[in-house]
Amino acid sequence: MTPDIKDQRAIERYVVVEPLLGSFGAAGITILDIAEQGAQIEHAQPLRLASRGRLWFKRGDVSASVQAMVIWSRLSEKPNVEGKLLYRSGLRVEDSQETFAPAIQALADHGVIKRDTESLARKRRKFVEREQEKSSKPSVKMIKTDEFSADQALLIQHARERLQNDPDEALKWYNRARYAIVESSAPIAAEIRGREDVLAVWEYLERSVPLSTIVRVFAEKKS
Repeated sequence: MTPDIKDQRAIERYVVVEPLLGSFGAAGITILDIAEQGAQIEHAQPLRLASRGRLWFKRGDVSASVQAMVIWSRLSEKPNVEGKLLYRSGLRVEDSQETFAPAIQALADHGVIKRDTESLARKRRKFVEREQEKSSKPSVKMIKTDEFSADQALLIQHARERLQNDPDEALKWYNRARYAIVESSAPIAAEIRGREDVLAVWEYLERSVPLSTIVRVFAEKKS
């Protein structure tokens, strides 16, 4: 299957150039970057992987409210002005994007956000760096002995179920994964390359979970 390169390049992510505040569930958040598929947020309290909530924001006459899921979360590397480390999390939008996309376009029209022209380049660099850190061998190991958390397993299962229920969306994420692999020239084990379901979930979760972990969760679900 050949990746749809045109589709990959049509994906727009925007960085916030003026403060954009909102909420995710009960947590107050600051949105750092945003796309039709999700957003990166900053917040004071930790969020659990796979937790779901309502992502909401309003700026002037522009507002949006969609259901989203936490696909990764970690402490920020730099403290804020008060010297405190905040959390940064990635949200994946699970609702229809029919109302979310126009809100993003309206924010861009108002100059609150701008197109992130460096997004693809950063993802490729991060992808290569992660694979180089995992192993200096010519291919990525498919199975590791590392344990994975219950939150990670739940996150993977939620993503898998969503993509199983929407074959078109699953194909879209698989194509994006293949495109990222081809563009980065990073080696991937043949056993994983042929697993469309594994690669689709991996990309859907913004490559925040190792491929080997996704394979193990899939295998344990079958047993």
